[in-house]
Amino acid sequence: MPSRRSLLAGGGGLLALGLTAAGNDHRDGQRRARELSFGATVATTGEQPWRASRRNVSVGELGLLVRGRRTIDGPLAAEAVDAQDALLAGVPLDLDGPHGGLLTQAALDLWVLSWGLPVAVAGWEGRWRYAWPRDTAHVAVALQALGDAPGAVRQMHALSRLVVGDHVEARYLPDGGTPDGRHPQSDGMGWVLWSAGRTVDDWLGSSARDDVAALVRRCARLALGQVRASGLPRPSPDYWEVDAPRLTLGTAAPILVGLEHAELVLARLGGEGDLELADRCGQVARRLETAMIEVFGAAGWPRQRGRLSRDASIAFMLPPYRAAGRAEESLRSALESASRRMARSNGGYAPGEDWRGDGVAWTPEVALLAGAWASSADSHDEARDALGWLAVHRTRGGSLPEKILHDGASAGPAPLAWTAAVCVLAVETLAATTPQGQPGAAPAPSSPPGQPGPEPVPGSPGSSPAQPAPPAQPSPPAQPAPPFGPA
Repeated sequence: MPSRRSLLAGGGGLLALGLTAAGNDHRDGQRRARELSFGATVATTGEQPWRASRRNVSVGELGLLVRGRRTIDGPLAAEAVDAQDALLAGVPLDLDGPHGGLLTQAALDLWVLSWGLPVAVAGWEGRWRYAWPRDTAHVAVALQALGDAPGAVRQMHALSRLVVGDHVEARYLPDGGTPDGRHPQSDGMGWVLWSAGRTVDDWLGSSARDDVAALVRRCARLALGQVRASGLPRPSPDYWEVDAPRLTLGTAAPILVGLEHAELVLARLGGEGDLELADRCGQVARRLETAMIEVFGAAGWPRQRGRLSRDASIAFMLPPYRAAGRAEESLRSALESASRRMARSNGGYAPGEDWRGDGVAWTPEVALLAGAWASSADSHDEARDALGWLAVHRTRGGSLPEKILHDGASAGPAPLAWTAAVCVLAVETLAATTPQGQPGAAPAPSSPPGQPGPEPVPGSPGSSPAQPAPPAQPSPPAQPAPPFGPA
């Protein structure tokens, strides 16, 4: 029998091996991230066809850009510059407020990844030059928040062209079809329905109405078909884009969100069979929510059914995606606990508690947390901190990159559409829940006296009463203006 000393020595050896493995994981993750850095921003060139219409721009090439815009200066720049000027001029949110610089640059990021393209792409680097339904759905909702209703409708119309058949692909080629044999992702149908609900006032009266309505009906039926007799959906890969033999919150939550929005959209469509389909969506959504509370909520809202580790998908159960309902207290408690474990030394957050220990922060997840925090006055400080961190960690070209390394360096494609879109929604949500008169508050409603505005859908800003806000916090100190123009 081995002695206690040998067991202790062996334990020390295992500990040393564990520390060595962790150190190697950290270094390998940093190295991989640095190798996947593609420049400071993306800019339009004025060239055709669309594949030649943009290029990555390095820090050393920023002088080639029209100042403050995502366009290479030259004789072909005028149309693109005018389009960016028009977008920024129509933004209903405060571009001069505490988060105006971040909002401006996020808007330009969304513009450069969508303007004149068949559909918004996740990024311009080749491996990201595809349309993920999740990303395109977020871009549509963000463009609406930026006051670009036609842009939002174009994205919804593009989704109606791409999402066909009996499932939703993980990603699509911008011209249609799929680039590879990735497993379909059922969260996509939920994101499509959510975006259709958030933009319904824009596409319902447009020439795209029939196509988008058909998309809603198709995705609603697909989502209903995913939910089993247990009340929970079938397992599927989610936004982590890895095999998922167990059901994840990142799949169940978007399907719930989508069914809730589908119920309202179908009721407004009112076509043959729409009311019956709307009723089915509502019933299944309520059954799904109950099952999720019993299975995921009882375990502290973990990432995977039957496990304990949590991730950023808790945010999908909160505004700006949906009204939290009776589980709000447990969701916000889980989010607070998870965020502490997801925190990185550089001030950002990893996608989940058990994400590899490489010190890299992921900007989409930071923005997701910011949006969830922004929806409650009790966590406005956390939302402001997260948005401030994102603003400080833009590239020298002003864009929001995919990742931030432990030393603050940017990594991954820049810009990344999902990050930019979620940033816009987080700023919008914070503005909607900040009392009038305080910095960053949304403009006063513009509906005529005695006339109500459009009825909000679940999780949209204003869809539930705002909680009392804490005393106004001072704005963060201004950051030095980077070379791309005003911060």
